[in-house]
Amino acid sequence: MMTKAPIATLVLALGNPLRGDDGVGAAVLNALPDLPPGVTGLDGGTPGLGLVLSLRGYDRAIIVDAAEMGEMPGTWRRFSPDCLRAQDPDLRGTLHDAGLAEALLLGEALRVLPSEIIIFGIQPGEIGWSPGLTPAVAAAIPDLCEAIMSLLAIEPRQTAGDSHRKASMPAPKLM
Repeated sequence: MMTKAPIATLVLALGNPLRGDDGVGAAVLNALPDLPPGVTGLDGGTPGLGLVLSLRGYDRAIIVDAAEMGEMPGTWRRFSPDCLRAQDPDLRGTLHDAGLAEALLLGEALRVLPSEIIIFGIQPGEIGWSPGLTPAVAAAIPDLCEAIMSLLAIEPRQTAGDSHRKASMPAPKLM
């Protein structure tokens, strides 16, 4: 009997742990229990357009980052890459400030993105030059880890993202 190979999945943490709640991605990655076969965890830091290189070769990516959503600190939401495309290009800055939205656009143009990308944004409380998370953001980590582990137990869909959320949520500004 032939067994199906595990889906190559990347759990990618973004952000800088030396900048307060911007380090929530790494904190979530570190709090995840043992990842199942076929799943790689990567602390991507703040890669800019280099993010495209991290995503190459995977069937599915789950990205975790701080995101300005106008919510209470510690609130997290699941987004599709389509939500990032909705951001006003004038608010994104320059290529020197390239972030997740710009990296995904580049990856799409190069046709190297995973077929499914899921983004979890966590509303930060404080971002400044101090390590450690605020209590509200730290308290959200167990619930978010549970959501990620549940996703890892599900076969990926053939379409990317979570389109049903597109109309009801404003575009997040990932940090």
